[in-house]
Amino acid sequence: MMQSMKAATQWICVLTGACFVGWTHDHTDEIPVVLGIVLILSAILGLVFPAKPWLTGFLLGAPVFLVETLVHFGVIGAPYHPSAGLPWPALLGFVPSMGGALFGSAVRHLSKAVHPAG
Repeated sequence: MMQSMKAATQWICVLTGACFVGWTHDHTDEIPVVLGIVLILSAILGLVFPAKPWLTGFLLGAPVFLVETLVHFGVIGAPYHPSAGLPWPALLGFVPSMGGALFGSAVRHLSKAVHPAG
């Protein structure tokens, strides 16, 4: 019961974070701000939920590419001009998301290794 509650909480937190990243990316033209938010959110969620950092990283990095693709095809509007072709450079949004999630998970696992009784 407790495991399913923790898994549900992780899904809710990660998907809420992903929606926030997508909304932020759609409403600003400042890419460093969005990537900073991705890095901070993924590190915090990797620290809180260290079991599956790859899932956290993937789900928080995907909205950057998804929003860029939707802007390119004119499905949603953004305060910047869409790219000429598919926005392949937006895949670099996975770098801070995976890095942050893996870092947070590693810190959590290291803290358990140092304090095995806690």
